[in-house]
Amino acid sequence: MKNLPQIFFNNSDLYEDKTLFGFKSNSNWEHISWKKTKDLVLNVTSALHEIGVKKNDKISIIADNSYQWCIIDLATMSLGAITVPGYTTSNEEEISYLLSHSETSTVFVNQKLLSLILKILPSLDKIKHVICIDDTNTTKFKKFNLDFYTFNQLLNLGSKSDVKSNIKQRFVSKINENDVVSIIYTSGTSNKPKGVMLTHKSIISNIVGANELVSEIKIKEHKFLSIIPLSHAYEHTAGFFLPIFIGAEIYFNENRDQIVNDLLSVKPTLMTAVPRLYEVLYKKINNQLLTKSKFSQKLFEKTIVLGTKKYKKIKLSFLEEVQNILLEKLVRKKFQKTFGGNLQAFISGGAALNEQVGLFFQSLGINILQGYGQTECSPLISCNPINNIKIDTVGIVIKGLEAKISNENEILVRGSSLMKGYWKDKKNTDKVLVNGWLRTGDLGSIDNDGYIKIFGRVNEMIVNSGGENIAPVPIENLLLSYDEIEQVMIYGHNRPFLVAIIIPNEDLLNDSENNLKKNLQNILNNVNINLSQTKKIRKFIFSDEAFSTDNGQLTPTLKIRRHIISTRYKEEIKNLYKQSFF
Repeated sequence: MKNLPQIFFNNSDLYEDKTLFGFKSNSNWEHISWKKTKDLVLNVTSALHEIGVKKNDKISIIADNSYQWCIIDLATMSLGAITVPGYTTSNEEEISYLLSHSETSTVFVNQKLLSLILKILPSLDKIKHVICIDDTNTTKFKKFNLDFYTFNQLLNLGSKSDVKSNIKQRFVSKINENDVVSIIYTSGTSNKPKGVMLTHKSIISNIVGANELVSEIKIKEHKFLSIIPLSHAYEHTAGFFLPIFIGAEIYFNENRDQIVNDLLSVKPTLMTAVPRLYEVLYKKINNQLLTKSKFSQKLFEKTIVLGTKKYKKIKLSFLEEVQNILLEKLVRKKFQKTFGGNLQAFISGGAALNEQVGLFFQSLGINILQGYGQTECSPLISCNPINNIKIDTVGIVIKGLEAKISNENEILVRGSSLMKGYWKDKKNTDKVLVNGWLRTGDLGSIDNDGYIKIFGRVNEMIVNSGGENIAPVPIENLLLSYDEIEQVMIYGHNRPFLVAIIIPNEDLLNDSENNLKKNLQNILNNVNINLSQTKKIRKFIFSDEAFSTDNGQLTPTLKIRRHIISTRYKEEIKNLYKQSFF
């Protein structure tokens, strides 16, 4: 099959009455079959054709995860049009840039974003249609010289269309594998976001490679719990198209606070998420453990100790073997049931996974497969195979790709998953695609078994006043392993030593300032023991203002925006370096 809609339509005929999507309605799970989904996709495709959408038109979806999101995406690509996903957490300027730069002609939004879209419409002359996914009164929009619809109105229009019965022959069959299927804008931790052009071929190649990993998990009926926004290339491929490819079920989490409940009720086999989620779960579990009896705490701690030994292939004594067998039943089985009981693996990507967090879950019988990818590679590059996990690495390169390390220690990747280029940006395309290789901008190494280890980003490296290069992420992860620290950023570019900007947890913030400073200093002292002189953190400041997407200090994919944070704390940082003896 040469394009993504062909894969969907082929599987919808194969699976028919099997569940494809699960979603919440009045706190209860509702289900939509492959057959029903196919009918909805044909309706929306027909409706888009009726209102004038043509091949290569840009269709933006700025909405929360839902089965409607997926149907809109499938319908868009079935016409040969191009999906441009956006984040609901983006601000007015970011959404305006995305819609303008991509030359979007039709935009799908949730009702909560309608007022923002209406505000910026006068500056966007290419938009012809605005479609609200939720039901709303569209008559109030008549003053705009545009077509307004709801999703249900679109379905009704499509159901009456003459082209509905001929979509596959008329449109889908004419889509080439090298046609652009989506333009996904990078988060932009520094400069303006760039529109990554992904093709049918690049995404199909990526899901074929990902499927090689999934096929090692010996289970027939897969269920995915979808948490990351579908606008993220990681979820778009691994959480949507991969399940479509393998005939799995997809359930949508509506509320991050309900993840544990959803895990219990859905009983997924796989879940993809960013490391931040696993860090939050790790800290919640540890906090809950403090409320348990001393005996329960001891059992839990012993399970982690023995599980860690088993992972590291350290031989257990006879007594430890017996203890481990008992703990498997008393602790691990119960712990696994809190995640539904069927979970084969958490898949972690989007940023570096804290090794301690990975080891924690691994020792309790929950596999965490750390992977690595970039939007420019559709996005998966590598992942740990379930049968041979190395927690401190991002695994081996997937089928269809090859990787190597440049003389400057930058990871270079080549293969069918690479993007076509950046939309309307030949200059930056030529910078990152060199002789068929993608320059990832990540620093790393490849061990003798082919496992990739990442040290940091080329543009995030701290070069101190002595000219030494220091990767901040490994140091930040050491600090984040402490429950008392919620977020942290290391700073020290062109400076004689490193300092930290720390966001403590709520409990610590409620303590007196003296105790808070004392606790944080003790943590720094513990971390500094194992660091070289130039990597030691000499001073710190703390704040009760969390890094977030609202204040612009996190990207929509929850990466810290270092330049914005360092600007926000410019004066405080300057004071740390005054009258210093270091």
